[in-house]
Amino acid sequence: MKKPKLNCGIGIAIKFGLLLFVLVFSAQAAEVLEPEDLFDMSMEQLMNIEIASTATLTDADPRLVPAAVTTITEKDIQASGARSLFELLDIYVPNLQWIHNLWEPDNMGLRGIMNDRDDKYLLLVNGRVMNDRTHYGVISEKDLSMMRDIHHIDVIRGPGSALYGPGAVSMVINIVTHSAETFQGTEITTRAGAVEEFYSTEIKHGRKFYDDDGGLFLYAGIGRYRGAGEKSAPIILAGDFPSTTGWWDPAWGAGPGPFPADGYQAGDALTGVSVYNDGEAHRNLPPIKLYAQMTKGNWDLWARYTRGGKQFAWYKGYIARDPTGWAEHLWDWGSSSLIPLQPNGYGYQQLTGYIGYEEELSEKTSVEYAFSYDMMDYERFIDNGVVDSYREDEYYGKAMLRHDFNKQHKIAMGVEVSHHELGMNGLGWPNDGFVNSAISAAGVSLERWSSNMYSILGEYQWNINDQWTSFLGARIDDHTYSERMFSPRASLVFAPNEKDVYKLMWARSVRANFEEEMRIGALSGKPDGDPEKLDSVELRYEREQSDALDLAASVYVHYNLDLITFSGADSAPVPVGVQRDWGFELEGYYHTENTRFGISHSYSKLYDFSLQPGKSTIVTSMGNGVGNDFARWSNHITKVTAEHKLNDRWTLDGSMRVYWGFTGLKDYDHYQRDANGNTFIKGGWNRSYRGNYYLNLGLQYQPNEDLTFRVDGMNLLGIFNKDFNKRNYDGEMYRSHAPSVAFTMVYKF
Repeated sequence: MKKPKLNCGIGIAIKFGLLLFVLVFSAQAAEVLEPEDLFDMSMEQLMNIEIASTATLTDADPRLVPAAVTTITEKDIQASGARSLFELLDIYVPNLQWIHNLWEPDNMGLRGIMNDRDDKYLLLVNGRVMNDRTHYGVISEKDLSMMRDIHHIDVIRGPGSALYGPGAVSMVINIVTHSAETFQGTEITTRAGAVEEFYSTEIKHGRKFYDDDGGLFLYAGIGRYRGAGEKSAPIILAGDFPSTTGWWDPAWGAGPGPFPADGYQAGDALTGVSVYNDGEAHRNLPPIKLYAQMTKGNWDLWARYTRGGKQFAWYKGYIARDPTGWAEHLWDWGSSSLIPLQPNGYGYQQLTGYIGYEEELSEKTSVEYAFSYDMMDYERFIDNGVVDSYREDEYYGKAMLRHDFNKQHKIAMGVEVSHHELGMNGLGWPNDGFVNSAISAAGVSLERWSSNMYSILGEYQWNINDQWTSFLGARIDDHTYSERMFSPRASLVFAPNEKDVYKLMWARSVRANFEEEMRIGALSGKPDGDPEKLDSVELRYEREQSDALDLAASVYVHYNLDLITFSGADSAPVPVGVQRDWGFELEGYYHTENTRFGISHSYSKLYDFSLQPGKSTIVTSMGNGVGNDFARWSNHITKVTAEHKLNDRWTLDGSMRVYWGFTGLKDYDHYQRDANGNTFIKGGWNRSYRGNYYLNLGLQYQPNEDLTFRVDGMNLLGIFNKDFNKRNYDGEMYRSHAPSVAFTMVYKF
């Protein structure tokens, strides 16, 4: 089967180029300033400005914002050496974890909430939700190595549906890009990686208008990601395979004779043509990111295009049969021979346009208007065939009123409308048409459809006195194919002095099922799907110990998560039961002129799971009476980051992440082995359940303000033992990241 090539990515890039021309022409018509020095904003100033707008609807004192927020600055991104958003967030965000997936893109989760698809959180760019609605959730942005367009990232840890709508169950990730206000001049960045091989080039340009009332920011990035080979990044299996095997289904007869099989033994590294390079781009297409923004007065206009995707593992090898009689292979019945496998993978391209305007009616009252269009084009390729290929379009509008009655009372009220066009032919993967595995399996009509969602939201902030502040907020979402969704939240903040703040927060977050599943329900006589709901309580304490030391601690309880996840019994994501868990997070941050040091330790614990009769889940085996923990989660996780300026030119930095172990995964695998008769996992196998350890070190040399050189070593402990760098899949296998090195040069002129 010949690999199809992208036939529309170039066309979209041309259209994007035309948009850039329009914005440049508009900028020239308004006349622009000569490049100025880089806008210098301290971390404290950055947090003071942005956190309030990210975690509240009303303007708030940053100390009083009712949320646990992690802010990752541009400086943090450069110091991390991270090659993707996956890696970056894993380094800096407390209690965030990342796991491989065999059938879908890799998964991220927070505070024990992780699904087989990334549908439990929202990813935003400048406040605009970028999630795929049809099948997966957060697809775009996470895999891209080009990140020089990013000014900072805010991660709101905890439920956020009251602010951002359905899907913000566990967290909200908001990428805030540079603008003409934060960057002036021109900058070129080149990166190259060895062992885990990649290359990228990025260029950005920012200029203010002459009247200092806005400006223009342009960015373009392109890369090539070949990844790390099987020897540097081995895949390890947990069971033994024979060297030959009989007919894969004895009920079909004797067959033409024995198949060749892998012959691997537990602990052997998987090799052969089916093993893709770790991190390799889907179809080997170059990842692309384009962005343009123009601000003028109260107007904000931007457009963004991204293309990416990764290959993922072939399950259990090229041709293998485990002792239970289940085989993985591709067989040509005509020639009685094995068919060469093409790499499994997923690919996407996303185009977003945004127009925003803020009207100041008075000193105390303003109205924000926004309109946006978003196109998502997605493909999933498995077993030498396309299993999902579709395009979805979203048209989005918003109006938000903010009014400050006085210093004590503030309100914000708004409406949002979203219209989705779904089930359209994909643009970037020719000859696929509209392919949807879930709808095909359900046996319902495979055709284009649409849905609408109407939303009302608001927040009331009451500054009771100098010490006490309360926040009340709520959101109602009415979707065509779901029951009406209600997301309230309430918070009480106590600041007895200038150093200490106590925050008590209660919230409910909701999420409708995927559009494909709700469409199946509608065509099967079930028009109103049950939404997912999470009830959460969190107590957070923050203390400014000194000018150089900040401390924080959170204790949270998820006491009611009506979980929607994949059920093998249904072969679909459905409501499977109620999950209850709790945990805590401890954080410390030390910062002086020459030294920065951060540490966090988190603990998450599943204390109850009520599994519905006839359902199954990969989340835990607790509902089946085996174990009492998450199957895809390390209960304890510790993260350390450090940076020290050796002198005016040299800086040394590094990070360390420790996943302490996976006891719940061991329970889950043993349940699968004992209850289902699956003897693939070898008795006494423990390597999958041990801890993961990721060490990065970087050295930066800056001979002058305009030129920077960096060298970063990633996953360095794998030099001594590759198992230190392992990252688990669902169950009985894992893959280790390769110890690798990256070189970066940044030049500004």
